[in-house]
Amino acid sequence: MPPYVHTGPVDCSQDADCSTLAGKTAIVTGGANGLGEAYVRALVAAGVYVCIGDIDTQKGQKLEAELPGTKFIPCSTGTWTDQVRLFEAAVTFSPTNRIHYVVANAGIHRVDEVFQPGPDSLPEPDLSIIDINIKGPLYTAKLAMHYFIRQNGTTPTPEQEDTCLILIGSGAAFLDVPRTPQYCASKWAMRGIMHSLRRTAYYYGSRVNVISPWYVQTGILPEEAFAHAKRVGVEFATTEDAGRCLLRILADGRVNGHSFFVTARKWAEKGFLDLDLEDFGDDALLGEVQAMQMVSAPVEAGLFG
Repeated sequence: MPPYVHTGPVDCSQDADCSTLAGKTAIVTGGANGLGEAYVRALVAAGVYVCIGDIDTQKGQKLEAELPGTKFIPCSTGTWTDQVRLFEAAVTFSPTNRIHYVVANAGIHRVDEVFQPGPDSLPEPDLSIIDINIKGPLYTAKLAMHYFIRQNGTTPTPEQEDTCLILIGSGAAFLDVPRTPQYCASKWAMRGIMHSLRRTAYYYGSRVNVISPWYVQTGILPEEAFAHAKRVGVEFATTEDAGRCLLRILADGRVNGHSFFVTARKWAEKGFLDLDLEDFGDDALLGEVQAMQMVSAPVEAGLFG
């Protein structure tokens, strides 16, 4: 894996060659339902062994029984010990005792009271969205790095086996979404985590990318919310295209440090595209500022500085 260099957006019109994925092992948090389930199904169809972590034991066990090559582990991603157990189980489950891909998908969405009017006493707001949607992926990212380093070491060599961390964002990671400060903050945070890792991940033969789905009809929102979106003309993305987006990233070992938008097909031929938002292109000022930032914190200082 070479050091990070921006070379423009990934061509998402190309079909993924998934032949290299067969026999690898992946972890998907929040993998028993919705988009997580779609990622699991796409990986299994490509011949990947998948360890599913989720709090929904009934659905997780049902999925394990249905899909050969999967293992369900009850897991609340906001609990460190649960995630430790998930990764340990994945290593045991893997035919090679290695973890190749990690999809940090688990997250929640609910009515956000942070800027809602309340009683004069001003009770402490419920920040559980932050706990699950930021703390959980940080735990996942730390464990992914731990296992990737244990497998590949920290000296870049051609012998290092490709590994990849996928962080799940949202349209809320780059669009204005009124009245959802916690959810928006948590999804912008996935881009921040990616930016902090993408230039040094090559030390341990790894990559990190973000997938940001647009409206996809899953259980994350009430049915009425989706019905309202349809009434006002919103065209939805599909879980199947989200799965194909994941495979496109994993199958191409050159893809590192990018954000992909899973969207309605009126905006993207295959239902997803590289937004090319994560670099400054022709903006000379921001490019200069970024270069100066790297002078003060050079990649050459090593993985841990």
